[in-house]
Amino acid sequence: MTTVGAEGPPTAAPTGAGPYLVPPWSGPRPASTPPGSRRRPAVDGPFTPERPKASWGVRAIAVLLDSAVVATIVWFATGASVGLATLPLWGGDEDPLPAGTGWWTGGTLLALAVLQAYTGMTPGKRAAGIAVVDAGSGRPIGLAGTILRWLAHFLDAFLMIGYLRAAWHREGRTFADSLLGTVVVRSTRPRPHPWVMWLRRVAPRLTWPSWTTSVAALVVCALAAAACLVTGGGTSTGAAETTSCRSDGPLAATAFVESTTAQRWSSRLGIRRVEEPTTVVVAGWTAHAVLNDDGDSAMGEDTVAALSLRSPDGLNLSSTADGGGAVTGDFPSDGAVYLEASLPEPVGPEVGVETPYDIAGWTAHAVLTSADGTLLADCVVPVPVPAPVLGPW
Repeated sequence: MTTVGAEGPPTAAPTGAGPYLVPPWSGPRPASTPPGSRRRPAVDGPFTPERPKASWGVRAIAVLLDSAVVATIVWFATGASVGLATLPLWGGDEDPLPAGTGWWTGGTLLALAVLQAYTGMTPGKRAAGIAVVDAGSGRPIGLAGTILRWLAHFLDAFLMIGYLRAAWHREGRTFADSLLGTVVVRSTRPRPHPWVMWLRRVAPRLTWPSWTTSVAALVVCALAAAACLVTGGGTSTGAAETTSCRSDGPLAATAFVESTTAQRWSSRLGIRRVEEPTTVVVAGWTAHAVLNDDGDSAMGEDTVAALSLRSPDGLNLSSTADGGGAVTGDFPSDGAVYLEASLPEPVGPEVGVETPYDIAGWTAHAVLTSADGTLLADCVVPVPVPAPVLGPW
């Protein structure tokens, strides 16, 4: 039997029972259904038996794995801790961040966005066995859509409501998914993006078995997770150097000025990163006990200690501390270094300054005043140069 179209020569009519649904990953579509074959049942909604809805828990695991990947790369590059960088508003709160942290974080997130844009998966999503696809076509949504979806996550990040919404939504959608028309499916082989199909045609040598990519993603995520769990850190200090000076003020007191080199470090998986060393200079005052009528120290908490450092080229750093514990200025960030004063009795609070500069040739000016600003003691002394840090590295 032949049929005649509106134009052109007669063509052979197709044989068999008629067309049937063929998934795009199964190869070229045949002209007709072979006799005796069964049709694939139709599926309502954006999910199929091969690509069911991904559970909320698995999606949460994928986010944690991707965050571990970003955090590990950024830490090895800059030493910064960025936390859940894949979630907007949930990055690291370290202040100040080391130089280059923003570029490394943004670049790593962009690399993950490109992977998700054209494969539907980041390393964390592939390791968890899920993919982000368009609800209509079942394909990855491309780079522009992926970036817009990430920006829309700012709405999800507010009180985490949008992310939690995916736990009870019928199709598991966050606000970003609803705005961009995406769903998350449990599959590592979604329908390919058109650009990926084109690349497979023009460069067939660039294709490889899917399981190799999955294994690589698992290895990367496992190492990143271990690097975020096996951590350490601390501050190493060198030997302290101390000097002193006698006050010319109304109070016969002696100022002890101590300098120490401190170097902070952190480690992941036994790999150590060290920061640039800083010098901590601490000043404290001692004097023979001055007792009131009750037998207590007459100085009490009503004194204010000040310390200023001056470099040969005129740079000044300073801090003040009162007896109540209030400290202002360029004081040591961790407060871990203090003077150990012996008899005579310590007078007033201790005060410190932390600087990243080489303090050779600097002078220290220590001042002790009463609460009303009356000068009690005052002296100037060269800052002693501390010994360098001798760390285990």
